[in-house]
Amino acid sequence: MDLLHSSGVSITSYLQTHYSHSQGYFLLVSMATDLHSTFFLLFPIWFHVQQAEAVKLVWVAVVGDWVNLMLKWLLFGERPYWWIQETGYYGNSSQPIIEQFPMTCETGPGSPSGHAMGAAAVYYTMMSSLLATVLKREGQRVRTWCVRGSLWTLFWCVQVCVCLSRVFVAAHFPHQVITGVIIGILVAESLGRARLIFEARLRSYLLISLLLLSLALLLYLCLQLVGINLLWSVEKAQRWCRRAEWVSMDTSPLASLFRNTGTLLGLGLGLHSPLHAHASRAAVGRGTDGAIYRFICLSATLVLLQLFDSAFRPPVCIGALFYLLSFCKSATVPLATVAIVPYCVTAALGYKVEKLL
Repeated sequence: MDLLHSSGVSITSYLQTHYSHSQGYFLLVSMATDLHSTFFLLFPIWFHVQQAEAVKLVWVAVVGDWVNLMLKWLLFGERPYWWIQETGYYGNSSQPIIEQFPMTCETGPGSPSGHAMGAAAVYYTMMSSLLATVLKREGQRVRTWCVRGSLWTLFWCVQVCVCLSRVFVAAHFPHQVITGVIIGILVAESLGRARLIFEARLRSYLLISLLLLSLALLLYLCLQLVGINLLWSVEKAQRWCRRAEWVSMDTSPLASLFRNTGTLLGLGLGLHSPLHAHASRAAVGRGTDGAIYRFICLSATLVLLQLFDSAFRPPVCIGALFYLLSFCKSATVPLATVAIVPYCVTAALGYKVEKLL
């Protein structure tokens, strides 16, 4: 493994040396392809365009990140920024110099890459949805192949950019991002065939959320009982990150677990709430006005979520309360997108829309 890790560090050093002028671009890619952007940006947009596919998008993101968490706990993957500080591989020879950035100091184990896995799963789902929609309307065979080729080329360009960005910031080794992409595609392909996603009732959302949470905590406790400290990666991050404020505790495995289960439960609550049912009935059959209604809902949702995200940041230092507040915050995002905002828009514009019919 030392040979594999040293090769990865050399690639990171090469990228940082020869592409330092692209630092801002790589940091932007890492930020834009985080699952936070999926839930706060992509999901609201997708939901008001293609509701069923947006629901699948959340399932893929949540289950994929849960699989990533379980693999991280089982594989004990190193990260470049702390491995290079602890290894004796280089001996007396000079070791490559790698820089750290605010996005470098993630606190979970490194394998597989959560960014690469999440981006692969989410964008694979989106591309599959776009292809299914576009190809229904395309009649010419040549044009169909052009559309298919263009979309999948775009998909792989995004994946390459994500992988390079994670290696550039020294958060992952190359083999970790490649593994993440492969597993992410497998998760998206598997869930894309599951009809349960579209037929799940509120009870199913509740049970599956509890199941994901329980299984992860059970694995955590079992490994703790046999003497394995699953917070070892947090300790390494705190020890080797060059600036203490860069250590991001909300990237810890437990934080992502509570965020994801909260998101899934919030989606179930939103889809099966009276508010969503009322808003859906009000939007049916509006034609052009329905498109305007969806645009208003989308705009209001994006503004509200950005304000909510900026105003509500759970305090990391309080421990268990941080996880609880993260769970509640994550549940609020799909609940607001699916039910609260559409209902409020319907209530505010209902009389005016009725007059136009």
